Amino acid sequence: MNEFQLPTLRARAGAVSDIAREYAVETEKLGQLHPKVLQLIQEAGLPQLLKPNSTYTIREFIDICGIVAEGCMSAGWCNFVWGVHNYLIGLFPAEVQEEVWTNPRTLVSASLGPVGHTDNIGEDGAVVSGRWRFASGCDYADWLLLGIKQDEGEPHLGLFHKSEYQLDDTWQVMGLRGTGSKDAVCENVHLPPQRLIPFSASMAPYGALLILVIAGPVIGGAQAAVNEYRKQIEISQGQSVLLRLAEASVEVDSARTIALTAADILDLNPSPDDFMTARILRDTAFAARLCNQATRRVFEASGGSALHESQPIQRIFRDVTAGCAHARLQWDLNVLPYARIIIGD
Repeated sequence: MNEFQLPTLRARAGAVSDIAREYAVETEKLGQLHPKVLQLIQEAGLPQLLKPNSTYTIREFIDICGIVAEGCMSAGWCNFVWGVHNYLIGLFPAEVQEEVWTNPRTLVSASLGPVGHTDNIGEDGAVVSGRWRFASGCDYADWLLLGIKQDEGEPHLGLFHKSEYQLDDTWQVMGLRGTGSKDAVCENVHLPPQRLIPFSASMAPYGALLILVIAGPVIGGAQAAVNEYRKQIEISQGQSVLLRLAEASVEVDSARTIALTAADILDLNPSPDDFMTARILRDTAFAARLCNQATRRVFEASGGSALHESQPIQRIFRDVTAGCAHARLQWDLNVLPYARIIIGD
């Protein structure tokens, strides 16, 4: 049996992870996923798990993004991006979904912040211009979901075909280099009305989901750091070394438990009320904090040899650090709304 036709989802994700690990250095040099890694991700069906009518759960999706990220965090990150934006495509009219998925393996990337601009969104759609940053996985995407603001009225989510924007390679960064999170740029592009959805019907109801899925690859990256550290040590080493391993491993396990518990809640209701949304955002930020602590702990304990580019742990450390720098994983930003709710503000 072909390894990418393995009977369980986790087995397929594990097989992809193993290959992604082999190509991780090349992926970083390329500044986008190695084509072989992309091919195997697609063969395993991993970006398609959250499409409408899928039998897979949000919990399973977050879990497999973490598994892939253990091999290469950029691969796990791109898979979370493509997967969750497939979910958002399911909010568009049927005719738009059919157009996007003429090829069932079509990939959709995004930059969701409303930084693009239009004068007005009306019955004929909108004429949009703008520059959007951090469009992870965009090199392989046929469509982008981009946030748009207008002079009056609420922001909208716009769906752009690759013929309607250009990519500007601004992605020279310390970590997650293989995500290819370039800028997308367009000028005076007309979007028809069926390719525009108000934030109140897209971003707002599904805010908890859109943030929680980021935890998947961060947890996988932190687990990879713990695994690398474990390879360096032996039972005969000092107690302080073993304590660091134990502390880091429980931090990652705790982060995973927190994220998957939140996923179980969203599987029952993917658009929860304001209180549960705030709680899940709090939990996601805390999971990321635990992963950041665990990764830094084992990296610092690895000594000067870990600084060499030949050592995987330095790349993993850079990737986890970059992932945890995501604006929607910042602790203060994500916990203050929850605190205000519970004190009745």
